Amino acid sequence: MNYLIKNADLVNIDDLTTEETDILIEGNRIAKIGNGLSCQEAETIDAKGMLALPGFIDCHTHMAQSFIKGPLDDIPITEWLIRLFAIDAKMDEEIYYYATLLGCLESLRFGTTCINEMGDTAHIPEQVRAIADAGIRATYGVSTTDVPENDATPILSIPEALAYHQKVLDTVNAEGKGLIRASVAPAGLPAVSGELAKACKRFADEHGLIYHTHLGEGRQETENVAKAYGLNGEAEALAELGVLDKNVLLAHSIWLSDHEIDLIKEYGAYPVHCPNTNLKISDGIPKIAQMLKKGIPVTIGCDGEASSSNRDMIREARCGAYLQKGVTLDPTVMDASTALKMMTINGAQALGYDDLGLIREGYRADLILADMSNDLGLTDRKHRVSNLIYCGDGHAVDTVFVNGELKLRNKKLVGFDEKKIIEKCNDLIDKLNEAVEA
Repeated sequence: MNYLIKNADLVNIDDLTTEETDILIEGNRIAKIGNGLSCQEAETIDAKGMLALPGFIDCHTHMAQSFIKGPLDDIPITEWLIRLFAIDAKMDEEIYYYATLLGCLESLRFGTTCINEMGDTAHIPEQVRAIADAGIRATYGVSTTDVPENDATPILSIPEALAYHQKVLDTVNAEGKGLIRASVAPAGLPAVSGELAKACKRFADEHGLIYHTHLGEGRQETENVAKAYGLNGEAEALAELGVLDKNVLLAHSIWLSDHEIDLIKEYGAYPVHCPNTNLKISDGIPKIAQMLKKGIPVTIGCDGEASSSNRDMIREARCGAYLQKGVTLDPTVMDASTALKMMTINGAQALGYDDLGLIREGYRADLILADMSNDLGLTDRKHRVSNLIYCGDGHAVDTVFVNGELKLRNKKLVGFDEKKIIEKCNDLIDKLNEAVEA
């Protein structure tokens, strides 16, 4: 179906200015942008007074953790990990499907049109089906480990891990409906050996997939890697192993030396800033301002709700921006324009898209409309874009398109009964809690 968006205020993400214009979507592409457009074969949406923005791109997610928002609050990371694995073990196929679906629908509701998911090996078909049913664009891989960080860490042999990555590729090719791409997503050092990291990178390169991993999330873990490899830390270890390059996403990237930041710049890898998780479970604060000043295209991720309690990219970006301003004592770092780029075009490039992350003729039609006209806290027409970042949230999102398909309209999900979804998910969360407590 074609859509004609009339009178939208198209946002320039470089200077945050807006220009009223029309946007014609034909199929899954943005066909035309200009004034006075018409198309008899298109459904017309009047977007007068609404901001038109690229859909947000969440570069590090664990969607099934939407069912674990709360049980792991306010505990140390070591205990957090053990409890997480214990809860995961109680999640059956139905729970995994609806937990993943819920996370995807939350993301769509708040304007995220593309995710980079690090899922679980236990229920690959259910996760892929949930992502496909939600209709969100995704890159999907599963976490693999072969070194025990604690008694609960799932341990795989290298052949077993590669078999799971192959299963991801096969399932995505069969069930992805054209919107899902596969990735290789080992959990990260030190829970991944150097041998497994190299094997996973070879597999990714052979199949043209991105490599998505955690990096430098915990100080003690990073120190352990540094001692084991006789290097500065995890990033330098990945460079020595031949893993770092432009097809690698590095979630968290907190405990890095200045030399390692230079290595990330040199090899072209993409750090993913996950500030809410980093604060809530006390991981630490990464040197994002330093990375940005070096021209490293940092991205943003909401991570999993077991740690971040958040699927709203606007809230995530604001938290990240404020953190960097606070720790550097420089209010100019990670400004609103930079934050918006981290949420959109940087994420698109990190995931290998050259036609996503901007509203531009010929690009994929992943875009959102934000309506700030009825919010008492957002009453400045001139500074709407920066106000959306600094004092708004995802509830301002009125309309969402993914691949030219309408997914949210008038702040309601299209094709889903939200009340029934909430009731079903609450019932399954009750079932999960009972199983964990038994």
